[in-house]
Amino acid sequence: MYDVHFYLHKTLYFWMMRFIKTVTILLALAIVSCKKNNSIEQNCTYKKYDGRAKIIAITTAPSDENNCSLNPQKVTFVFIPNDTTVRNNYIFKSWSDTSVLKINEGTNPSQSFLDSLDISIGKEYNCNRQEITNGSCNPVWFEFTSINLNPINGCR
Repeated sequence: MYDVHFYLHKTLYFWMMRFIKTVTILLALAIVSCKKNNSIEQNCTYKKYDGRAKIIAITTAPSDENNCSLNPQKVTFVFIPNDTTVRNNYIFKSWSDTSVLKINEGTNPSQSFLDSLDISIGKEYNCNRQEITNGSCNPVWFEFTSINLNPINGCR
């Protein structure tokens, strides 16, 4: 009987230690990963192409996307550079000038947000195409200069 208890105790101890080591390693990796991403994100530089974004579609946002809770809309736009010949100078020529407008760093906006700014199909807004030249951030992103895409109450 003594041998069985000793064996069970030894086995339980072995698995507990293995679990603790695994959790410790995973936590360490998560912390290192977060610090690495933050430092990289802060050191990126971009080339800017001035232009405008033309809204080409507004549809009900798919439910499996990051959405505002009230009547979320997927807003598709096409970037039009002020000087269309600069497209020949794009670093990422295969990256489409058609994209989706998001608020608060990745959320499809609510219909009330669109209504409050009179965003509708066919309207144009000042916008820049940003292409990375140094670092490991997003290679291409679009900056709306005439619309605040980080509103405090954007989903209302």
